[in-house]
Amino acid sequence: MKAEGPVVPGTYSFFNLGCPKNLVDAERVAARLEGAGWRAAPSPREATLLVVTTCAFIESAMEESVEEILRVGAAKRPGQTLAVLGCLVSREAEALRRLIPEVDVFCDVREMLLLPEKLGAAGGGGTDAAAGRRLFTPPHLAYLKISDGCANRCSYCMIPMIRGDLVSRSKGEILAEAAELAAAGVRELTVVAQDTTAWGFDRGASENLYDLLEALGDRARFEWIRLMYLHPAHVNVERLVSLVRGGAICPYLDIPIQHVSDAILERMGRPYTRRDLESLFERLRSSIDDLILRTTVMTGFPGETETHSRELADFLQEISFDHVGVFAYSPEPGTHARRFKEQVPTRVAVARRDELLDIQMDISQEHLSERLGSELKVLIDAALPADERPHRNIGRAGRFYGQAYDVDGVTYLKGNTGAPGTFVRARIIEAQAYNLIAEITP
Repeated sequence: MKAEGPVVPGTYSFFNLGCPKNLVDAERVAARLEGAGWRAAPSPREATLLVVTTCAFIESAMEESVEEILRVGAAKRPGQTLAVLGCLVSREAEALRRLIPEVDVFCDVREMLLLPEKLGAAGGGGTDAAAGRRLFTPPHLAYLKISDGCANRCSYCMIPMIRGDLVSRSKGEILAEAAELAAAGVRELTVVAQDTTAWGFDRGASENLYDLLEALGDRARFEWIRLMYLHPAHVNVERLVSLVRGGAICPYLDIPIQHVSDAILERMGRPYTRRDLESLFERLRSSIDDLILRTTVMTGFPGETETHSRELADFLQEISFDHVGVFAYSPEPGTHARRFKEQVPTRVAVARRDELLDIQMDISQEHLSERLGSELKVLIDAALPADERPHRNIGRAGRFYGQAYDVDGVTYLKGNTGAPGTFVRARIIEAQAYNLIAEITP
C-alpha cells in the first residue's frame, strides 16, 4: 500500500546494486536523509524506510534490480516505506509503477538527491564528515566520482540515454571532497566515472585528468589512489606513466577495451584499432614496473564471427592481463547495435564468454603463482567471522595493490591479528585462481 502523506523521519536501510558510481550516488542520498533527521537502522527489519538503488546498464542488470525490488517488497511490513532509485527508474519508470505497486516512491537518477523532499521531510543536505556522503564501503576506502554521464557514443551502450552527456565536477569540488575523505580516515581512494579519462573535456582545454590527479596527490594524502574506467583512446601515456612512477597513483590500471578486432571495434564505435591497443599496453608495461592491468571485454557483438572471437582470445593471452571482466552482449532497446544485422545467438555469446573466462582463470593463477614467497604490503579489509573463513587458520581478508575492492580477488591472512584499515607486510604462501593466502611477517 502506498504511503499517505509525509513520511516522518525514522530509520533507513539501503540495498545497493550496480557499479561504484551508483554506490556513490546512494551514499549522497543517505547523507541527505540524515540531514533531514533519518538515521541508519541496525537491520532492514528495524528500518522504517527501505531504499533500493538500481542498475539498468544491460538486461541482466535490469533483471537483478527487479528481483531485488520484488524481494524487498515482499518482505515489507506495515509501517515501512519502500523507495526505488536510480538507473532502472530512469529507463523503465512507467512499467515499474504499473507492475510493482509495493513501491511508495520512485526517483530517477536526476531525482535521487530529492528523496527526503519526496518523502515530505524538510531540510536535507547531509552533514557527514566525508563530503556529504554516508560511506557504504569499509571506512578506510572510498570511491571518488569525478564526473557523470558520458560523451562517448558506443553503439551498444545505454549510459548516455540514462545519465545524459558528460558533466565533469569542478576541480575545487573534487579536491575538497578528497580532503574530507582523507580527514575521515580513508586510506585507499578509487577514482571513478563513466569515462575517467574524459574528465574536463566539457570544461575547456585547460582542464584534464592528469593535472587533477597531480593536485589530488599534493593536497590529500592517501596510501593508495587507484584509477578505474580509463578509455583506451583517451589515455595520455606520458602523463599517466609519470604519475605512477612518481608514486601519486598505484601501478594498477583499469582500461576496458571491449574487443580487439578492428571490424568489431568500428561497429562498436570504439575509436582505436588492435595495433593501437598493442602499442598502448606495450608502452605501459615497459615503462611501469610490476604494473597490474585490468580490462573488460564483450562477446557476441553483432557480426562477431568465430574468427573474431578467436582473435580476442589470442589477444588476452598475448597481453596477459591480470584481471579481465567478460560480458555477453545484450541488445538494449534504443541502441544502434540492436538494429545491426548479424545478431549473434545468446547461447553462442555466452559460450564464448565462458571460454574467455576459462582462459583468464589460467592466466590469473599463473600471475598470482609468480608471487609465491614474495612479501607484499596488504591492506586489511575485514576480520572474518568463523563461518566465512576459507580455512580455520585464516582470520583476515585484505588486498595488495593489485587487487581492487569488490571486483578482483583478495589476499587471505593467517591468524587473527591486524585491524581493518591497517597495512601489514605479509609473505605469500599459496596462490589460488583469483586469491592469495599469506602470513603476516614481523
